[in-house]
Amino acid sequence: MTTQQIHTEIEHFFNTYCLAYNQQDSPSIAGMFAVPSGIAQHGQYTHFSSPDATASNMQELCQWYTEHGFLKASFKINQLFLQGAQHAIADINWHIERKQQAPWQFHTTYNLINTSQGWLILLCTAYEESFT
Repeated sequence: MTTQQIHTEIEHFFNTYCLAYNQQDSPSIAGMFAVPSGIAQHGQYTHFSSPDATASNMQELCQWYTEHGFLKASFKINQLFLQGAQHAIADINWHIERKQQAPWQFHTTYNLINTSQGWLILLCTAYEESFT
């Protein structure tokens, strides 16, 4: 597989991930995480040791977004660092539009693994967040 093909696959992965967020489809979001996997943010790490743990977290996250006026997410891939054909790190700039409120903008890096199911998230690290 060429570098360009890997880039294209990963861009497709994040388009699908963003669409799942825009539909607030927590089962689809959870399905894009490897087991085990985790999220690091605000100096804390949350470990997902099972599909149920991931699904529960994503359901809570979608509910939280809804309660805070979520309308639509969009993203830009700032950097993509390939580690062979099976691993990659993607730095994403997120823009979250909200109902009658200022949008949220933040960055997240994703450690990805290419599995028989396609690309999955091993770890995401949210940074430069400014939620109110």
